[in-house]
Amino acid sequence: MLSAQKEIKLKRKYFGKYKGMVAGYQMNSGIELIDIGETPIVVLIDKEQIYITIGDRKLVGTYTVMFKAQKYYLLDAEIDGQLANERILVYFRGKRISRDGMYPQPVTELKKTKK
Repeated sequence: MLSAQKEIKLKRKYFGKYKGMVAGYQMNSGIELIDIGETPIVVLIDKEQIYITIGDRKLVGTYTVMFKAQKYYLLDAEIDGQLANERILVYFRGKRISRDGMYPQPVTELKKTKK
């Protein structure tokens, strides 16, 4: 990050739990195509950390706000034990986020849930 660039903070109203479904997809194992079924996903965003639960798998990490666009914030989530970072769009309207999963996972839309 450039020293002249001011750190962008995610507003408190966007903290919370978001739920959705990762659509089914195919993964190439190198030998065969494996079908991965639809899986529930929960993303919990708080002041400094992000928690992602995909099926039975629980992931924890930290995030930084890369930039604030006209309609959303772009978060770069660094997940413990993962080589690639997750990208999450937090939309200003509609109480929703969009997660750009690690390839070959499809982009997933999640809706904010009540506490």
